[in-house]
Amino acid sequence: MRSILILMHTESNTGFAINTLEAVFFRMALELCEQDASRIHFAYPSMQKGPTEGLPGDFRRYLILDSRAADRAECEKAARYISDHGIDLVFGCDQPVHRPIYKYLRRAGVRHFISYWGAPMSSLSGKIRLGLKRLEVVLRTNGPDHYIFESNGMAQRAILGRGIPARRTSVVHTGIDLNRYSPRPEDADYVYRALAIPGDEPIFFYSGHMEKRKGVQIIMQAANLLSATRPDLSWHVVLCGNRPGEEVSLARMLGPAAAKRVLFAGYRNDLPLLQRGCYAGVIASTGWDSFPMSAIEMQASGLPVIVSDLPGISETIAEGESGLAVPAGDAQALCEAMIRLLVEPALRERLSQGARDRAERLFSRDRQRANLVSVVNSVVGGRRIRDAMLRHGIRDQN
Repeated sequence: MRSILILMHTESNTGFAINTLEAVFFRMALELCEQDASRIHFAYPSMQKGPTEGLPGDFRRYLILDSRAADRAECEKAARYISDHGIDLVFGCDQPVHRPIYKYLRRAGVRHFISYWGAPMSSLSGKIRLGLKRLEVVLRTNGPDHYIFESNGMAQRAILGRGIPARRTSVVHTGIDLNRYSPRPEDADYVYRALAIPGDEPIFFYSGHMEKRKGVQIIMQAANLLSATRPDLSWHVVLCGNRPGEEVSLARMLGPAAAKRVLFAGYRNDLPLLQRGCYAGVIASTGWDSFPMSAIEMQASGLPVIVSDLPGISETIAEGESGLAVPAGDAQALCEAMIRLLVEPALRERLSQGARDRAERLFSRDRQRANLVSVVNSVVGGRRIRDAMLRHGIRDQN
């Protein structure tokens, strides 16, 4: 490849999760471009917030481009940039099967187009609808050549919902900074001092949004059950990520006993420190949760994680090795899993070690980058082989 364009679907400086991906994408592109940063370009729909923190401070090769654009002048402007800079590979975030701008990018010289998905691509489809979607994928020849997903659950939704051929999909798990998220005994008391929690109470930790599909209401119900059925046990639940006022309706679900043991801590920048002193993580999603980074961060910090048994999120743990899975929406099952960890400290310790081991083995940023590079190289190589076959009149029968 000559040059690569990383096509982002959000404005610059969107937030931590996107910034982390941008940093990984840059390192991936640097390896693909043989350490020549001058061949790397980034595109955003808007840069009103300035250059992203996920990229080097001296990086300057930016293009303002909204891939949803249908205006001819806007599309031609993007095509000129592609042509002028010799870009032949586009690596785009959440790029669907078809958009009007794709044909302009292809005509300008883009030979390889890969779409990385951090969200579900589709819901599941019935046979007739799925057949029509598969036909559309065949007919839309300017779109992505390959799709990368963060979990097998996401890939299956693309295959069985959007009609993407399985051979055009890959799964690359998210990676995190294993030094930032790590178990450090010397920091174990930080969460108790920072949040004024009695030091002898095991803490169940949640971080994320408060929207209904994230299942925080199930954690509230489980807290009520736990305080009612096992008043002899000491524990606390800490939830981070609530915007001002978001916690009000959730806190109202708590009975008097549980209310004393549940703390909404809001948005914080000290999550790595907080987690190091917690007992276990909890993510009780009731709706789709692709491959939440928080589950990986908790495991890297040495926390066994209780998760819902939904596609995507359930892939973040190894059942009985780094965490426990419970039926989605089942507060009683969640309560029982919490009790089990509280009354079986040896199990908690074994899962804690397994959680850190799993994070080190599967979820480092270096592994994520290496896997991305491998997928891109296979797609680029495969395209070259297919082009050579077509030049010689050979058709791919698969």
